[in-house]
Amino acid sequence: MQGADLIVEVEDGVCWLFINRPEKMNSITMATLGEIADELRRFESDTNVRAMVIAGVGGRAFSTGVDLSTMADGSSFFDMHQARSALGDLFGQMWRYPKPIVAMVDGYALAGGFGLAAACDFIIASQDSKFGLPEVNVGVWPFLITVPLLRAINPRVLLELMMTGRRIDASEALRIGVANWVVPRTDLEEATRSHLKELTSKSSAVLALGKASFYRAMEMDSSAALGYLQSMLSLVTQLEDAREGLDAFAQKRAPVWRHR
Repeated sequence: MQGADLIVEVEDGVCWLFINRPEKMNSITMATLGEIADELRRFESDTNVRAMVIAGVGGRAFSTGVDLSTMADGSSFFDMHQARSALGDLFGQMWRYPKPIVAMVDGYALAGGFGLAAACDFIIASQDSKFGLPEVNVGVWPFLITVPLLRAINPRVLLELMMTGRRIDASEALRIGVANWVVPRTDLEEATRSHLKELTSKSSAVLALGKASFYRAMEMDSSAALGYLQSMLSLVTQLEDAREGLDAFAQKRAPVWRHR
């Protein structure tokens, strides 16, 4: 399936979303944000899709951010303000999405593109990739993407990147916790598929409950989080897959997941 700015492919239980604006360094339009949100909704309950990947076309950039200039001429201040909420809405939808989302970064991930990658559950990047927050250099600030980036980066390091606009390479991104894996560009797709194979080999029911509890616990104080997570542990133990996993462990065999 292919739209003007988003290519959608489903293969081996994985939905691949490719931002398709290589001539614009894969900057994201308001329409593309809506298309990504639509695909998340479309595959949320599809049991044949167990994970999602977001990537950019062309090898030069994952994405260099949101292209607000593509809004219709004559848009009012209020229209522009409302449109900017689309990115934050998408972040929340991604964190509520019950399946793993992987950002496959090759090239530049800047501004909102950096934020979009950080909002994914995992980032795998080529060694040639660069990450950065250049907004301060043009007199603005990366407000909305502060939230996903604070979940991934030490606050002092993040503030320095925001205040200086400094770009970091993939090795530094790995060192400070932005990226989960960094590989040579020639190995990027193969390595991504390998990690996806590992993720999709787990119980999708356990992953869904685990991901939801992980992000919710991040928003709680410690006392509330402990009580909530205790309840989630009791809930997970009632899953068929939890019983199967414990039986398989006791019988020294591989579990056969039913994803429920």
